[in-house]
Amino acid sequence: MCGLGGGIFIVPVLSVLLGVDLKSAIAASAICVVVNSLSGTGVYLRACMVNIKLGLYLQITTTMGAIVGGLLVVYAPVNALKIVFALVLYLMIAAMVRKPPPRAPIVGAPDGLGLRCAYDDPALASEVSYTPDRIGLGMGLSSFAGLASGLLGIGGGPVQVPLMNTVMGVPLKAAAATSTFMVGVTASVSALIYYSSGLVDAALTVPAVLGILVGSQTGSRIGRNIAAASLQRVLVIVLAILATAILLEAFGIGFASPG
Repeated sequence: MCGLGGGIFIVPVLSVLLGVDLKSAIAASAICVVVNSLSGTGVYLRACMVNIKLGLYLQITTTMGAIVGGLLVVYAPVNALKIVFALVLYLMIAAMVRKPPPRAPIVGAPDGLGLRCAYDDPALASEVSYTPDRIGLGMGLSSFAGLASGLLGIGGGPVQVPLMNTVMGVPLKAAAATSTFMVGVTASVSALIYYSSGLVDAALTVPAVLGILVGSQTGSRIGRNIAAASLQRVLVIVLAILATAILLEAFGIGFASPG
């Protein structure tokens, strides 16, 4: 629904409620994010909400970040990086809350990369047209989304969605749809690293995947028909919960030690 990939819920549930080793939970989450992306992207593609070309540009640096994050999970302590990432999420929340009213589409805006896109918004009963800007900055910051994916198994959506929305001027629904399209590729890179390191537990992953399949289809359909302002409120709340959970985990409160 928000383009976050589902991992933000899977990791805390597995590690806190079920007592699963954090690294195994992260590995299972990454695979669930891949399945979630494949399932949810189809709904958004049929609705023409995914900006495929923009997603491919951002995927370049996002994938690089995912490789670094995946290796950090396997070989390095991650608590300090989790603190930094939590603070980044809080900054993204502040940026979304303080964001000025959406800009009206500019007729004839520069579009040298051919990224202009449009989609029908059922909640507005009209077509929404937009041209992403600050592409270079967006690509640079997308590496943090990849780092989040590799480090936490969450797919990068919690960074990617507000990044596209607040930095690049992509409407929230299009940002969520494009993020859903991207996170599957990003999480696949991390999942391969986890698998090669022996962190993937099939007995844990298969039930989690079955659950995410149901949720992804439902969330994608709800996301199409909910007002953008309501979607943003949901996203802010989810990001706040995620940031707080990561920060507490870094200090050994509420989460299993990453070992």
